[in-house]
Amino acid sequence: ATLDLLKSIVLDEEIPRLLIVGAYREDEVPDHHPLAFHIRELEQMNVTITKIRIGNLSVDYAVPLVAEALAMDDDDSKVKSLAETIHRKTEGNPFFMLMFLRSLYDEKLLQYNFGAMKW
Repeated sequence: ATLDLLKSIVLDEEIPRLLIVGAYREDEVPDHHPLAFHIRELEQMNVTITKIRIGNLSVDYAVPLVAEALAMDDDDSKVKSLAETIHRKTEGNPFFMLMFLRSLYDEKLLQYNFGAMKW
C-alpha cells in the first residue's frame, strides 16, 4: 500500500518537482520483491531514479566511527585495535559495527570507567 501511494505521488502531474529519499539493503530486496518491481516499473515510465550505492566502510573509516562512538581519540592504539577487530567481524558494515559495539557493552565486555572517565 505504501509503495502504491508513493507511485501515485510520483506520477501526479500536479506535483512538478519531488524528491523522495529511501534506503534499503540491495541484498535483502530480490528481483521479485515489491520494491524492486515498483522501481523497475517507474524506470520504464521514464521516471528519473538516482541510486546511490553505499558500501561497507574501510578500516580507515572504521577507526573514526569507533572513536566517535566511544568519545575517544582515533589515534589511540586501543581504539585502532578495537576498530580493526570490529571491522573484521562485521566486514565494515556501519550498522553492524555499532550493533557489535552495543553488544560488547550489553555483555559487559566494554565498560566505562567513571574514575578515569574512559572506556
